[in-house]
Amino acid sequence: MKNKLFVFGLFWFSFGTIFAQTKEKNLNDTWVTPGFDFHVGGGIYLADNSTANFYNGAPENEVNLGLLFNNTYRFNEISLLVKNNYPYVDSMWLGDYPRNMQYKVGMSIALGAKYKFNKNWGLSLNYSHVQLTANDVFLIMFDVLPGNQRNNYAIETITATEERSFFELSVSRLFHVNPILKPFVELGVQFNFLKVKNLSAIIEDQTFDLLSSVSTVYIPGQTTTPNYRTWSAPGYGTSLTGGVKIVFNETFSLDPAFTLSLSSLGHSDNVAGFYTGLTFNYIFMVRIVMSDLYFNKK
Repeated sequence: MKNKLFVFGLFWFSFGTIFAQTKEKNLNDTWVTPGFDFHVGGGIYLADNSTANFYNGAPENEVNLGLLFNNTYRFNEISLLVKNNYPYVDSMWLGDYPRNMQYKVGMSIALGAKYKFNKNWGLSLNYSHVQLTANDVFLIMFDVLPGNQRNNYAIETITATEERSFFELSVSRLFHVNPILKPFVELGVQFNFLKVKNLSAIIEDQTFDLLSSVSTVYIPGQTTTPNYRTWSAPGYGTSLTGGVKIVFNETFSLDPAFTLSLSSLGHSDNVAGFYTGLTFNYIFMVRIVMSDLYFNKK
């Protein structure tokens, strides 16, 4: 990936240099007028897996697999499901917990505005949002008669959906090394907000909602109490962004960028046990940027 990004950057730098040399020597530098820029962007978000263990169903977590396996009625349901697919099973129990809970690559979207004090310095306010999915497998163990070559376990899945929102205030610096290609850096402070949307165990293709099991002990036929709890929490952090502004004209540019985000998430008893230490997260994004000169021309 690093080699591909290097070749891509080298290509654009060479293209910009050649293009610039064809211009007249007295060409005015573009994208230098003080005022506002507005952008919309999208890209991929790579999350640190340190926080994913909140979803692994281990006994020390408030939301755990014991909510199912220690509930007589739920355990009987699970037993029937397993025995339908493993008819030779007699007794069973919860085996290994997930040991490698990981986030999948998330898709990030962003909106933002920047005020340019001069051609070099600006102050940006950015909002971004990402939805992440974390999953892993756990085992249900059962007895097998001596000499029986069949499996003595069933592999099941635990999965979670998490949303993260970020508000960032950043100082930006634009470098006018070329009329077409302009490197930039941004350093910002971050307020983030985490929301757990779903945490479920999928056993023999049937889904069991673990979040709702926290507030209500499952009893067949009994009316369940609505889950009024909000599984969300604020946090903080900082970010460092670097990229290249590819200038089309004085009002539009395309800005490929890479962000290193250092975030502390989950500061609330609503998600007690969530890892609140600082974690490194990475964003590869492309922004479409429009200057307020576009509106002044109309």
